[in-house]
Amino acid sequence: AKVIRQLGNFVSTPIVYLSSEDDFNTQHEAMSLAGDDFLVKPIEPQQLISAVTSHILRARMLRSFMVRDNLTGLYNHTNIKEQLDREISRAGRLGSRLTLAMVDIDFLKNVNDTYGHSMGDRVIKSLARLLKQRLRSTDIAGRYGGKEFAIILTDTDATSAVKVIDDIRKVFMRLLHISDDKEFSVSFSCGVADLNHYPDAVILGNAADKALSLAKENGRNNVAQCPVS
Repeated sequence: AKVIRQLGNFVSTPIVYLSSEDDFNTQHEAMSLAGDDFLVKPIEPQQLISAVTSHILRARMLRSFMVRDNLTGLYNHTNIKEQLDREISRAGRLGSRLTLAMVDIDFLKNVNDTYGHSMGDRVIKSLARLLKQRLRSTDIAGRYGGKEFAIILTDTDATSAVKVIDDIRKVFMRLLHISDDKEFSVSFSCGVADLNHYPDAVILGNAADKALSLAKENGRNNVAQCPVS
């Protein structure tokens, strides 16, 4: 159990001891090392199933809190970066394409100042919901910062990614948000860069950020591709 706990992939995996050991001190020692529960044999099958199932469900719930952003349900900052590393490794093995898109909601501070932070949160959630609806199941989206999102488009080059994100941008800017009987719309800016020209996670991320800055310089509410030298 101690060895298992040293492996990163199994840190949150529940460990349940099933043993005929009935000495409390021994059970306590085993639990203190790495266990989550100690069941003593003989045990009814249904009791065993119930105990293990409850630990699995709780572990899954805790895991979701660790990897997901509470507001949007998308991957959080840490885990979208981990997903990017994994997908870059996968693309390298398969020789496939990959594009990273960085999205920033335009002037969200104005929404917060005018309509309140709860309204700003609703805008963020509306974009997250739209990304879930419009992206493919193989694409990966995460909340990168307060109003920033990172999108990993697998098997996609930069030109195709620009079209996909721009279609989402057009839909998003047409959404009407209502606060105190007042309607308003919000846009976003986006920068994209592909793995073909920027071959690791750090360089790719910097290139996508550079493209996002270019989109903002061009007046916001547009999608820019990082220029290739």
